[in-house]
Order: sequence, then structure tokens, then C-alpha cells
Amino acid sequence: MMKRIRSLLIPLSLIGSAAMAQNTGTLRLLVDPGHNFEFVLDRQYRMQQREVKLGEGLHHFAFWAPERMIVDTNVFVVADRTVDFVLKLPYSPEYMQYRQELGRYETKRRVARTVPTVAIAAGLIWTGFGYANYQKARDVLEKDRENYDINVAPGSIRTLKEETIPQHNDDLRSARTGLYTSIGFTAVAAGVTYFMYRRSARWERPTLNDMQKVLFDGLTWVPTREGGFFHAGLSIPLAR
Repeated sequence: MMKRIRSLLIPLSLIGSAAMAQNTGTLRLLVDPGHNFEFVLDRQYRMQQREVKLGEGLHHFAFWAPERMIVDTNVFVVADRTVDFVLKLPYSPEYMQYRQELGRYETKRRVARTVPTVAIAAGLIWTGFGYANYQKARDVLEKDRENYDINVAPGSIRTLKEETIPQHNDDLRSARTGLYTSIGFTAVAAGVTYFMYRRSARWERPTLNDMQKVLFDGLTWVPTREGGFFHAGLSIPLAR
């Protein structure tokens, strides 16, 4: 008798297992972004995976990912079937505002550092040309003096003394003034660049205040007679 009961129990257990297996379906989650999303299943289970096996019927999902909004949706799972569920999580308003603020911050910082740096480069180029002009003018004047020392023709000596040498002296003074001006400009540009780098380094970089994450982390389901509602807990540290 016992053997007969055991022989009956084994098929019944197999039938029960098969029935349970037939009452589940597989849901493949194709969520954008596909690498770091999370979800709360049936308002109870927090999970982070791309494929779930669930019992047949309607299931509730609350999806979230960094920088994205929480999306609530219901999905019906069919037994013995694998279904692809496709969802694109929209960017949160906080993230969009953060991107705008970050763009303005980076533009302001780039301008504050680039403009004086370009001025230094221009000053160095100007100084290089100024030094070359100064050297050229000095060489010309030196050659005039050599010609004056070795020249024996009275007309040439008078021309050198009254016209050529004074003109080349003026050219040398002008080249010297240009060189000093370019050096001064470069020094000022270097000082401004140093000041702007120091100042911009103290500017506060915008940060993302991801309220959607705060809501998702505190997401709980409060049952009521009308069906229940989501409750989000928020903790704000006040101690300094």
C-alpha cells in the first residue's frame, strides 16, 4: 500500500512542478541607459538586473537610473513566454539644469584662462619681433659709425654725420621703445594670467542635486483601503 502511495506522490509532485513552471514567464528589460538602471518590483523588491522571471499576471515596476527620472509602469507577464520590455528613461529636470549651469561655468572658466594666455603668446611674439628690430637698428648704426671712422670723403662724412647717423639713431630709439613696450605688455599679461588662474580655481563647480535618486532611495508603498500610495522619505543633514 505504501509503495503504491509513493508511486502516486512522485507523479503528482512532478505535475505540480511542471504547473508552477508553466505559470511563470521571463521579462527581458531593455532600458536606456542599459548599464546602471535599478527598479522596484511590485512595490517591494529593489533589483538591478536585465532579466527577471515572474509569475503570470500584471506586475508593477518603478525604474530609475542616475541623471534620469523615475518611471512607473505596469507590465503583464505571460506564462511560458519571454518578452522584451523596452523603455527609455528621460533625463531629470535637475540634470538638465545642472548641464546648463556646468556649461556656463566651463565657458566662463575657459574664457577667463584662455584670453590672458593668448595675450601672453601675442606678447612673446611681439617681444621677439621687437628684439629683432632692435638688433637690426643697432647693427645698422654700428655700421654707420664704422663707415664714419674709415671714410675720408668730406661729402660722405657730412652726409653720415648730419643725415644718416641721426636717422638711424632715431630708428634705434624707436626700436628700443617698441621692445620695452612689448616686454611690459608681456609682463602684465603674465600677471593677469596668474591672477585669473588663481581666481578661477576658487570658483565653485556646479554639482548635481539628484532629487530623483533621493525619491527612489526612499520609495516605499503604503497600503490603504483605496489601494495605497507611494511614500518617499527625505533626510536633510542640518549639522554643520
